[in-house]
Parts: sequence; C-alpha cells; structure tokens
Amino acid sequence: MIKLRRSTVGVIILLIILGGIFVWGQTQNANRNANRKDGKDRPGYVIMISIDGMVPDYYTAPEKVGLQVPNLTLMKNGGAYADGVEGVYPTVTYPSHTTLVTGARPAIHGIVQNRIFEAPTDPQTRAWYWYSKALKADTLWTSAKKAGLVTAAVGWPVTVGAEIDYNVPEIYDPSETLPTWKRIAENSTPGLLEKALGPDYGKKLSIDDRLTTVSEFIIKSYRPNLLLIHLIELDGVHHRNGPRTKPAIEMAQREDGYIGRIVEATRQAGIFDETTFLIVSDHGFSKISQKYAPNVALAKEQLITLDANGKAVSWKAAAWPAGGSCAIVLHDAADKETEAKVTAIFSKVAKDNKSPIKQVSTRNDLRRIGAIPQAVLMLEAAPGYSFDDALTGSEIRDSGESYRGTHGYLPTNPEMRASLIIYGARAQSGAKLPLARMTDIAPTAASLLKLNLPQAEGKQMKDLIKPAVAAISSTN
Repeated sequence: MIKLRRSTVGVIILLIILGGIFVWGQTQNANRNANRKDGKDRPGYVIMISIDGMVPDYYTAPEKVGLQVPNLTLMKNGGAYADGVEGVYPTVTYPSHTTLVTGARPAIHGIVQNRIFEAPTDPQTRAWYWYSKALKADTLWTSAKKAGLVTAAVGWPVTVGAEIDYNVPEIYDPSETLPTWKRIAENSTPGLLEKALGPDYGKKLSIDDRLTTVSEFIIKSYRPNLLLIHLIELDGVHHRNGPRTKPAIEMAQREDGYIGRIVEATRQAGIFDETTFLIVSDHGFSKISQKYAPNVALAKEQLITLDANGKAVSWKAAAWPAGGSCAIVLHDAADKETEAKVTAIFSKVAKDNKSPIKQVSTRNDLRRIGAIPQAVLMLEAAPGYSFDDALTGSEIRDSGESYRGTHGYLPTNPEMRASLIIYGARAQSGAKLPLARMTDIAPTAASLLKLNLPQAEGKQMKDLIKPAVAAISSTN
C-alpha cells in the first residue's frame, strides 16, 4: 500500500472539491442555457396564471368576504399589485385573454367575442375563437419564439394550432352534454397529456386540478421561459351562483391552492429565484336575475323572419350576445335603412322605465374604444340583466336558477374590474397601482423576457417591476 503524506492527502481532497465545484458550475451554466434554443443566456422565466373571473377584492380584502387565500395574500404582500384592472369591451374571456398576451384591444388583435358570429339562418355550431389563425397581432409566444425561448400554454384561449412548444389548448365539442378532453387531446402537443396525466388524462381530477397537474409537469420537465396558465372553474361557479357567494368563496380557496402548487413546482425545478409570476384575471362579475332577448324584438319588427316553427329563414339584423353586452350585426353592413331602424328600436327600449338596456353605443363609440368592428350597435345591459340569443318567447325572462352572475359590460363599470398581482424575481415589492390597464400587462410581461410586441397599444408598468440586471456571463 502506498503511503501518502498528510499534506498530500489534503491537496488531493482540495482538488477533488474544486473539481466538483467546477463540474457543478458547468452543469448550472448548461442548465441556465438549456432554455434558450440558440444557446445564449436566457432572460429568466415568466409564468402568467389567469384565474378566470376573479374579482380584485378576493386578494385586496379577502377577509371582508370570509375568504382565506394564503398564497394570493403572500404574493400581494411580497410583490406588487393593482387594486383593479380596467379591461376591454366586451369584458369576456377570449377578447380579454388575447389582450393579456398582445397588449392590444379586440379591434386590433381580432378576437372580438367568445363565440364566432353565426347568422340566425345558419347552423348554430356555437363554435368559439379557439384557433390561433384568427389572431391579427403578435403574441407573447410568437415574440418568444422569434427570440429562441421555450414556450408553454395550458388551457389558454385562442391557442389551437399556435406555435407553442408545449401546448394544451382550450377547446371543446359543443355537441357534448358533458364536455370531455377529447378535442383538447387531439390538439395538444403529442404525448404531453399522457406523460403528465396518464392514459385517462386524469379524468378523476377536477378541471383545474388537471390543468395544474399538467402545468407542474411542464415546469419540472421543460422549464419554459414563458408559461401561460388559464384556470376556469371559478368563472363557472360565479355564473351559476354569483360572485362572493359561499360556493364562489370555496372555489376561490381551491384556486389559491393551485397557485401554491404551481409556485412550488418552480422551486422543485430550481427556477423559483428567476421566475416572475403574474396573477391575472380577465374580468369581474355582476349579479343578475333577468335576461333580455334582442332577437325577439328584431323578429317583431320583421328584421328577422321566422317560419311557423320559429326558425329563422331570413334576416337583416341579428343579436350577438356577450353576457352583459350585445352586438347588433347587419346582414348588409352598408344597409343604412336597417341601421336607422335598429337604432330607433333599441334607443326607444333604453328610454323606458326599468329598461333592460342601460345604453346604446354606436359604431363611432365602438371605434373609439376598440370594440367589435362588425357591430352597428352595442347594447349595454341594465344592472341585474344579461342578454341571450333566443328568437322566440318573451323579450324579458328570468335568468334561471343556474345563471346568477355574468360579465361582458363596459370595462368602465367598476364591477368589471379584473385582477393583477406581480410576484417573484422582478416584482417591485410594495408597489401598488389604484387602477391598471389590461393593455399594459402584455408589454410588462414582454419586458421581463426582453421581447417586443409591435402591435401593443399598452405600455410597460415600470412602477411595478424592478429594472433588469445585466446578465452574468456563463464564463464567470
């Protein structure tokens, strides 16, 4: 056996330690660069989590509604936030979520409603703007792709067919009584759902539990620079029961737990310290009890012709409802006579005592606020009312026991305000805005990833984020 002097042993041990540190450092540098496809230093990580329909007081004053949300509270207190966010018109999910990733209003980005307009004489497929080909503006993911970053989206609207590395889009079959994940699976990144959820796509889990589980898997497995997550169950509970009700409070607390799981996944992936979280929502909520059907009024005035079975056989004008607002669309956009008629019809209704219509917005009004270009008018529902697309029956009816809350009203309505918390690596701790603009959220997220959104109408919210720090060279 060769005997080594104690000093020699010490040197060997020191060299082993230094070698280990060198290898660890090289591994860390490799990991840092793994999320940049071109091999250059990446700018960090941004995770945007949308809680559909979350009203701001769920995090600004949760105790007032008996709500316990430890994760939202921690993020708000340790990060930056807004007391509310003024959105876009109509204040519904798909236009809002597209603004959240483009910084543009609906007239610019092209997603002007949830459902695609279908003439009353056409088959009613009830299809939504699911496909990314409808987008008319650059998004966070298209800009990230140009920059060579890794992208992911889970349940985010208007992402079917999008150039996203790890994608589980929102889409369903309207003909299914109970929507399944069949169409989601068909349009997701091949093999992703099976890896994350197993062969049955996690059918025993609730929808948002499933979306969270997929998000956790993507974070731990792929560490995307940009991850967009859309959790939807709170919106459904608000529609069925109304906001701030007991079922809504219980669901909001579960959503808070999902947020906690997503944050923990970044810790396990080793990227928490470099991740900035944006907790957002798309709109607020109002309580309702009644519905108004503009198409019934249009049919009475012979602007929609019905057969003996109540089926539309011709039309000159038709309603395109969005909850608390409703677009009126002309068969011929240049038909001035019909435009004058529908303006007179609904202006008269709006003047009635206890009218279901609060106000009527003209084409010029809509152009100024960047809303639906196809509309000749937009009807704004009075408090307690929403719109539907029924062709027959009473113009005014009860909203139903399972429909007690909605949105879609003008974004200037305080009840329609959405949410914003920025937490993590680049959040300016203690910063606050009384009212943010939804168009400013995407440019702010883009700045965190050093991206550009050429069609964005909003601006970076510099007061809510820390200035960028120069990247450390991988050779240091």
